[in-house]
Amino acid sequence: MRRKTGIYLLIVALYALSLVANAANIEKGLFLYLPIDEGAGGKVKDYGPNNFKTEMSKKRPKWVRGNRPKFGDALEFDGEESYVKIDAAGQGKDFDAHFDKKKGMTICAWVKVIKTGTDAHGQTRQPIVIKGAGGAWEFALYVYDDLKAGMSVWTCGGSNDTEPRDGKLGTDWRYQCGTYNRTEGVKVYLDGKKDIIAQAGPAAGKTACETGTRPIFIAHREDGQWLNAVIAQVRMWERIISVNEMDMAMKTTSMAVRHLNKLSMTWGDIKSTM
Repeated sequence: MRRKTGIYLLIVALYALSLVANAANIEKGLFLYLPIDEGAGGKVKDYGPNNFKTEMSKKRPKWVRGNRPKFGDALEFDGEESYVKIDAAGQGKDFDAHFDKKKGMTICAWVKVIKTGTDAHGQTRQPIVIKGAGGAWEFALYVYDDLKAGMSVWTCGGSNDTEPRDGKLGTDWRYQCGTYNRTEGVKVYLDGKKDIIAQAGPAAGKTACETGTRPIFIAHREDGQWLNAVIAQVRMWERIISVNEMDMAMKTTSMAVRHLNKLSMTWGDIKSTM
């Protein structure tokens, strides 16, 4: 019996180690990770390395069931008043990787669009994740009114550095990722697959905004864009991650180190039961 228990614990530990190894890969260059899995309350916890404090709008987004069994909970944004806000610059760590030629950026999130065009904004698009406002426009991962998936990177004044969109999100759960650097411009991916859904290089003579310090928002742009959708598992990296890493992040809905409490089961514990 003790031998069987030892074998079982060994299998569990090996599985746990593989989860930790996968999590370590996608933690490299991580800036922000909001699982959005609390299921209740007015706070969303950041499990990234910066441990940012977050805020919800006065009219809070609604807690709903997520894309189970992939993840349990998510937030539904009403497309009119609700958002989550992360004032990274105000907490001493602004996001600057998009204009750093040695880094680049990636944003990924699970999104289930409910309805587009609920905000009556003239630009026919709504943000999943965005950073920027008047005179300090930076970047956004977007849903368009025709359900195309897109990403925008701007100059400080709001001119497009690059802004591709294509594909079809539909109204089911999709895992949308966007990458950007000054050499390759923007690439948009869906569901951890290698196919590039939308792509555009950086515009000649234009430079991504380097002086913006506006907060990061989920489902809201400060000039009146609002997304009506369910959102979960938001991550931002200060590098371009690979498609394999996107697939890994899509399937790793809680950091393995967090989920397993940094492997509280030790090899010594295992050996003692054999």
